[in-house]
Amino acid sequence: MAVVEKVGNCEATSAAKCETICTSCILFPLTRTLEIPFTIEPRHEDEIYEMRRPFREKGIVCGVGDRYSKAPNNLLNNLFNLETSTHLSSDTAMNALTLSRREMIGLGGPALAGAAFLASSPKAMAEAITKAEPATGEAWPMRRKEIERAWLDLLGEFPKEIPSLQPIMKKVAEEDGITRYHVSFQAESDDRVTAWLLVPGSAKGKRTPAIINIHSTTFGAGKDSTAGLAGRRREDPHDDPELGRGSGLELARHGYITLCIDLLTDGERVAPDERPLDTRGFYLKHPEWSIVGKNIWDVMRSVDFLQSLDFVDGSQIGAIGWSLGGHSALFAAAFEPRLTATISNGGVLDWHQDNSDAWSRKPSNWTPWKPGDPVSNSSDAKRRWGITQNSGPYIYIKKFRPYIDDKTKPIPVDFDDLMMMVAPRPLLIISSEQEFYRHKVIPKCVQAMKVYANWRDAEGLPSAVGARLTRRGYDKTIEYYQSNYNMKPESMPGMLSQIGAGDCLSWFSFPGGHSYPPVARRFTYAWFDRWLGYEPRE
Repeated sequence: MAVVEKVGNCEATSAAKCETICTSCILFPLTRTLEIPFTIEPRHEDEIYEMRRPFREKGIVCGVGDRYSKAPNNLLNNLFNLETSTHLSSDTAMNALTLSRREMIGLGGPALAGAAFLASSPKAMAEAITKAEPATGEAWPMRRKEIERAWLDLLGEFPKEIPSLQPIMKKVAEEDGITRYHVSFQAESDDRVTAWLLVPGSAKGKRTPAIINIHSTTFGAGKDSTAGLAGRRREDPHDDPELGRGSGLELARHGYITLCIDLLTDGERVAPDERPLDTRGFYLKHPEWSIVGKNIWDVMRSVDFLQSLDFVDGSQIGAIGWSLGGHSALFAAAFEPRLTATISNGGVLDWHQDNSDAWSRKPSNWTPWKPGDPVSNSSDAKRRWGITQNSGPYIYIKKFRPYIDDKTKPIPVDFDDLMMMVAPRPLLIISSEQEFYRHKVIPKCVQAMKVYANWRDAEGLPSAVGARLTRRGYDKTIEYYQSNYNMKPESMPGMLSQIGAGDCLSWFSFPGGHSYPPVARRFTYAWFDRWLGYEPRE
């Protein structure tokens, strides 16, 4: 069967006569597993649209067909138009959401090989959809738009106004061959990003790749932790090197220009008389946005700032983060195409609904903490880190709360979708091997790899082949194969296009706990050098 981007009415009258699998439906991969033929009787589009209403109300989205054209060309239509000419009423259709596979067959419905399609609940159906093969190759651009839209429905829209940067940059120190600048620049009309800019001596006199470093959860230290100036709190000394909190300093020692930013509600960006990581003030100002969306926006503005510096190679900008910074880096890479290469370390890439409300905490009230209010006192923090902290609540995505309150509600997107959105740009997922298990990291990476490995350049998306042709070292590829195999340079792009972007997605685990140990850091340096085209001076 051919795969096409079909949005109009399906003209097939039976499975035997169907020659296409329409990529306009998010369920289209499942049609490959139909065990019995079906017919599609011509019906008015509005009638079909109404037939689907019970499914939409249950959170089951029918792809482009439902969202834009109401075109009856997807698998859900088969519930209503079967070869037995059975027509299910809306009530029966609603009941079908809880039918077993055997009961579905009894109604004349399609059976899916090896699994129950409408096994027991909308959530089960959503899981079946999630496990389906992702749209890849030429079908990917349309699917990517759907995924992006679904994420934005959760995160909220980015600001329409982009203020001028109005950067302020002040030299603070020069130690061990690294110059440290305190910088700030405008993120919104009434908000500035604060950061440390670390410039190694080796970067002077030439345009050098730069890396944005995003800190983990700290209690006021923020950017000081990634710059190697503090631990979890500003007053704490830089902690155990085994933990690896100071990635910005170490990457600067390796030769990169690094920008260590404060996320909103930490570091210098804690509002006066408030406590770190309390996002309630943000949501009072931006009730339809999310702190995750805000962090993405601030990374976008960080790219704007770095590209304004004449000593930065603006085409080679990376991002890295650990823990809170790990998933922040991944979110940013999904929405910021100018990030050339991104590393997410210990990013807890999992909704983990069953035992946690971390992604959308529910505060007792929406008034930010002020002096005189009760302080938070986490026994867990005392046990784990030997400190007590007055912080939070950090509410990642306010609009995610319904999926915590009702765990049967299908979640429209997952973190493998986020990884796919980064394609074809290089992405590295790092975590401890226990975290790989706990957060199901490898299955997500495998799903994302299908998009990377089957990548085909498309208008409006980054070019995998174009990046290879402009990346440092391509001239060596041409020279070697031309001199040793008499290969013509003009044939190389076509050959490299055949590998898609399969080598651009990587994952790496290490023994131990939630950290960024030396073995992971050494891997990081080599990985960034490869994809940012940097050659350290010996």
